[in-house]
This record gives sequence, structure tokens and C-alpha cells, in this order.
Amino acid sequence: GGYCVFNRRIGEYLTGDNCILEREPLASLAREGQLKAHCHTGFWQCMNTQREQQQLEALWDAGNAPWKIW
Repeated sequence: GGYCVFNRRIGEYLTGDNCILEREPLASLAREGQLKAHCHTGFWQCMNTQREQQQLEALWDAGNAPWKIW
């Protein structure tokens, strides 16, 4: 999983409705040294299914939620 954050200038790299972001726009940005990354080493779990939601809720209910920092 991951997230992309762009500033408004990303529009300069998009060529139209059929443009595939992961191809030419990101390749151009990489060639120009405009991409950065952050490697998260903490807890991460997607929640796309009911099963994943139940697993996360079980962690919370058991007091073992690694994302709870208070």
C-alpha cells in the first residue's frame, strides 16, 4: 500500500484522459529528480475487507492496537 502526494504542477506532466500516471508522467519526474519517498517502518494494515476490519477491531478491543499512541 502507499500514497502519492503531488503539487499542482503534476498537471504539466499529464497528457490527457488516456494518460497512465505510472508510465510517462512518473518516468519523466524520476528522470528530473523530482520524486521522493518515505519508508514507513511502523505498523500498517490495509482495511479493504470485512475480515481486515474485524482483525483491526480485535486488536483495538484487546488493547493491542499499535497505532494507538495516546
